[in-house]
Amino acid sequence: MRKYITWGYLIIICTILPLYMKDGYYMLGESKGLLYLGVSAAFALVLVLFERKKLLSGIDKESFAFFGLMAFLFSNIISFVFSINKSVSFFGLEGWRGGFLTVILMLFFALVFSGQELFSKYVTAALLLTPAFEFVLGILGRFGIYPIAIAHQNNSFVATIGNINWYVGFLSVFVSLGVGLCYTEKLFSKEFFLLALYEILGLVALLTQGSESGGLVIIGAFLLLLFRSLGSRKSFLKMSAQFFILGLSMEIVDILMLAFGSLYNYQDNLLVQACSGFKGLILMASAFFLYRLSRLFEEISGKWRGKLFTEVLLFALGIGIAVAVYKLRSSFGYGFGNGRGLIWSISADMFHTLSPWRKLVGVGQDGFYSYAYSVPEIADSLLNTFPGNKLTNAHCELLTMLIERGLLGAVTYLFFMGTILCAFIKNKKERAATICALPVIAYFLNSLVSFSTVTSTPYLMLAIGIGLSSCKSEIS
Repeated sequence: MRKYITWGYLIIICTILPLYMKDGYYMLGESKGLLYLGVSAAFALVLVLFERKKLLSGIDKESFAFFGLMAFLFSNIISFVFSINKSVSFFGLEGWRGGFLTVILMLFFALVFSGQELFSKYVTAALLLTPAFEFVLGILGRFGIYPIAIAHQNNSFVATIGNINWYVGFLSVFVSLGVGLCYTEKLFSKEFFLLALYEILGLVALLTQGSESGGLVIIGAFLLLLFRSLGSRKSFLKMSAQFFILGLSMEIVDILMLAFGSLYNYQDNLLVQACSGFKGLILMASAFFLYRLSRLFEEISGKWRGKLFTEVLLFALGIGIAVAVYKLRSSFGYGFGNGRGLIWSISADMFHTLSPWRKLVGVGQDGFYSYAYSVPEIADSLLNTFPGNKLTNAHCELLTMLIERGLLGAVTYLFFMGTILCAFIKNKKERAATICALPVIAYFLNSLVSFSTVTSTPYLMLAIGIGLSSCKSEIS
């Protein structure tokens, strides 16, 4: 019975929640947040009442990842107990609903699914139908085609998810899942081509949606997959196919812009620019060349030097990070990232105004807004900088967490994410571990310039739970 209850919950959350809109885009976060809380609380209650004896069965309570999850849970309890506004901290701020109750429900289902059986391909297919529909809606919407009439429509909103930041958070989970699923299928099988179609739709949606943070999603997913693929020639052949799919997606975007660029209804951005000039064709040709070269060496029994390739990639990655940090420091200012530089500066000032105790435990979940406008100097700065608007988070999940849950919350969150990634990466034989590792790194990188929402973070936690269920027999 437990299996069917959890399957039912997963299907409802993955199909109804992304589509649900009470009054169009007006108070969309509030309507989705309340739906998530209602559905999740109801299913959690059913599981506790009818499956309480089996609820924790199958969960690996000795694993390091379990310890990381418990540490993050503990820090959230502490933050709530000492929050400055118990009501907001528990239920979440209106319009966001990222309070203690939401966190508890997300972690509860991550635990439940970590002891669950793996899913059949039919359940997986059912889970991907709505995300695929959201991909199509996002692509059409960027070129002014709206098959569904939605109230309060404007160019900042995409599909039925919300603004571009919410949409990229959603894509960071479901596109990277598609990449992992396609990568782990047998090359050129029927399932491979179906998942490749899903992946292409997701990548095109990600490349056209308008937010440049989508590049972090692609970089994170493909880099992690590349590291995983260097262990064997067979895996590298699969990775070559993934780069071909990425190039094909880029070329599709280039063709769309050449043919319908005048209809594109968002500002010019780096991702669209990266697809121009037939760069997708170049990537496709390079991927095909590497595939054929690898097959040639396979036919002549050439030795695969996975360790050497990994070391070269690590060296190149180190140089790339150093260059990126240098350019970031030289170009950083208040205008960085569409005003994120200014928001981060104000948020850093907010953290400095906290007492030593508040620096440790924070002001409480979803308490960023309440605290910011309770400090006169911070409030004046926000009112002068964002007249008519309310700043509810730092547009960096880790920085927001530092203020709302303190050093304790931020450190345990990083520890939690680290233990999860270690569990997935070390478990090289598990298909689901590879698939579920990609959303973790993709979501985390995007969250550095974005924020937690009910259309992204709950799906990350579900992916973590499902991934852990595949690892518990080998990782301790």
